[in-house]
Amino acid sequence: MISVKEALRNTVDLLTEEEAYQVWKFTQRMQKQPKVSLTMQRLASDPAFRMPAKGPGPFRRVEPIEGKGIPASKLLVEDRR
Repeated sequence: MISVKEALRNTVDLLTEEEAYQVWKFTQRMQKQPKVSLTMQRLASDPAFRMPAKGPGPFRRVEPIEGKGIPASKLLVEDRR
């Protein structure tokens, strides 16, 4: 069974010089990116926040609700006048 790195090497051998350069630039960006975002690092240092072990993950899909009455944005604008 061929390893992933070996398969990648074989694929790179088939790339044109320009394609190989694009792949190289992409891998350089990947290596420079922090594994955890700066925001998550800052929040993790604050005792008010408890960070998940795996990271944030995707957001759940939610259905919007429709409220009754005057929208809060309208009330705020009228209140400011």
